[in-house]
Amino acid sequence: MTGAGPTVVVIQARMTSTRLPGKIALPLAGAPLLARVVERARAIPGVDRVCVAIPEGGAHDGIPGLISGFPDVAVVRGPEDDVLRRYAIAARETGAATVVRITSDCPAIDPAVSGAVIGLARTTGERLARTSPAAGYPWGYDTEVIDAAWLRIADEEATDPAEREHVSPFLWARPDRFPAVFLDRRPDRRGWRVTVDTRDDYERVSALYDRLFHDNPMFGMAELEKLHERDPDLLGPAAVQNSAAK
Repeated sequence: MTGAGPTVVVIQARMTSTRLPGKIALPLAGAPLLARVVERARAIPGVDRVCVAIPEGGAHDGIPGLISGFPDVAVVRGPEDDVLRRYAIAARETGAATVVRITSDCPAIDPAVSGAVIGLARTTGERLARTSPAAGYPWGYDTEVIDAAWLRIADEEATDPAEREHVSPFLWARPDRFPAVFLDRRPDRRGWRVTVDTRDDYERVSALYDRLFHDNPMFGMAELEKLHERDPDLLGPAAVQNSAAK
């Protein structure tokens, strides 16, 4: 990490998700799902600011109202399908030196885990870091830390539509040019799904909130582990799928 400016969480969000349209407005413990993502992002250690990056177009005009309770959170707009460009715009408008990428379908993300990814990047001096994509933390804890200068390079050079849509594949596909570090853990809980990609996912995460939110609104890995001991069928194992939220 360069450390020469603010560390900004950028949350990509839209109303037109293909599998569950409007999911970011669905209620979780009395607040919109997106608001739950934002409040957890604001609690990540080492973060200076939070920004929600939304698409242009009238279909998404209601998104700022979902997070109106957080006046300190910036909202920027960019292309719907070119999410890489949307992130580059967000980084520029917030003056970010480091971008922490979180998607809007992760309302159970653990601020301590996301903070550990930031800490790993700072400790190692690497400019690209993330939770391990293959093992370790549940699907829905995914956090990427990207040097804003590298994000700009990706925006300038990436031409593959998949690289534009999914933000960081251009960087991950070039480890010689963009070395990275990964945060893993044991026991491996990657089979647990605490993301919201489908109606079944939403029902699962709603059950988590119903059981855990009252005692600890920022429930994290420790609470999930204890819940799994009491109810092993709730969290998994489950098939790992790639989230398409943008």
